[in-house]
Amino acid sequence: MTDMRRTNELGRMLVGVSQAPSHLWVRGNLPSMPGVAIVGTRRCTEYGRTIARTLGHSVASAGWPVISGLARGIDAAAHVGTLDGGGEGFAILGCGVDVIYPADNRGLAGRLLENGGGLISEYPPGTPPAPFRFPARNRIIAGLSAAVVVVEAAVTGGALITARLALDQGKDVLAVPGDISRATSEGCNLLIRDGAHPVLSSEDLIESLERILGPSPVAASPISVSSTGVLLDEVLEQSDRPVGAVLADVVRAELAGRLKIKDGVVGA
Repeated sequence: MTDMRRTNELGRMLVGVSQAPSHLWVRGNLPSMPGVAIVGTRRCTEYGRTIARTLGHSVASAGWPVISGLARGIDAAAHVGTLDGGGEGFAILGCGVDVIYPADNRGLAGRLLENGGGLISEYPPGTPPAPFRFPARNRIIAGLSAAVVVVEAAVTGGALITARLALDQGKDVLAVPGDISRATSEGCNLLIRDGAHPVLSSEDLIESLERILGPSPVAASPISVSSTGVLLDEVLEQSDRPVGAVLADVVRAELAGRLKIKDGVVGA
């Protein structure tokens, strides 16, 4: 694989992760900002699959990267929704980045790469999947995310491990409520009982994420300045929004390549 590389570029984003890897293997790109993890069970219902796809689409359309695994079920559905929304999805693997598992998600992995996303693993190329590697990789899913959304999960399983790791890292956890008679809803309902924010719709999720992360990268207004430059005070005077919100917009616009400059470059 000519596009594989070893990197420690994500070290700054993995601060606080227990036993953080010293480096990661990557195919494709790295997320340019902390993302939103959408996780859940492999043995999902059609309801859960639809919700995961819808939420992935909404998060991607808002401009945040979507982080998940590459498993069947909720992970795959979230990535499909991300692609449908024109966003970037990043799959954290429990094997080498050149080993697509399960094999029937090989096409999905290719689409993630084509759409600007990436495949990421702490394991060197050629490493086969093994049960003990998947719980370990969940700390990276949580570490690369600013918030974790659990769509369907039983009491035991990787999704709840990811949620617990996110809480340990000081991240926000959200969960989709479900039928109290279904095992695949029990984990989500318990998370909500214990304080996770319930996700009731795509709009509710985006509102919650904006409270946690600030305005979405897409919603942030591009800021234009003249070739002679502009004082920060002038930018702030042009807005009736809080100073912190305006500064956050400036940073997001620049990181996303949406900072517009008229007639040249920004002056001093």
